[in-house]
Amino acid sequence: MEPGDALPRPIHLTTEDPETVLLPVRLEDVSELYAVIDRNRGDLREWLPWVTPEYDLEDARRFVAERLLEHERRTGLMCVVRYRGQIAGAIGLHTIDAVNRATSIGYWLDKAHRGRGIMTRACRAVVTAAFREYGLHRVEIRCATGNERSCAIPRRLKFVEDGILREAGFLWDRWVDLRVFSALAQEWR
Repeated sequence: MEPGDALPRPIHLTTEDPETVLLPVRLEDVSELYAVIDRNRGDLREWLPWVTPEYDLEDARRFVAERLLEHERRTGLMCVVRYRGQIAGAIGLHTIDAVNRATSIGYWLDKAHRGRGIMTRACRAVVTAAFREYGLHRVEIRCATGNERSCAIPRRLKFVEDGILREAGFLWDRWVDLRVFSALAQEWR
């Protein structure tokens, strides 16, 4: 079996909005996903260190293939966020810490789709799946302190702000502080 041929167990992801759909990424999504990344390259590059000028379709294909292996092993999850049928972004669980039953979430959204609550709904669905489907205890979201748009999402979802990790991320030519937000299974509604 090739990565992505069959998913081991369906993951229930619902955004409570029929126009916003989350689906585990597939190799067939790579071209469309890359086109959205390429169209938003300058904007995404401000906060995401993997968006280099050299990042190309083959890099996206390799990344998706790696995520598919994690999904099959249930050690991570990457989903495309589709809004009205089109890929509008991506969200996922980073590598799951099985011993501590914890993970963090990463996400990005096409600039043209911001301000509609799409990523907040997507994040709520992924956090719910992390607790219900993966049996995790803790989910974190880490955002650069200057990335107010990203920090607004865990705040809207009533995550607890645990604090700031000083110079915990390197972004191109500088160190950035990261805000750490967390949700625990017993607190999640």
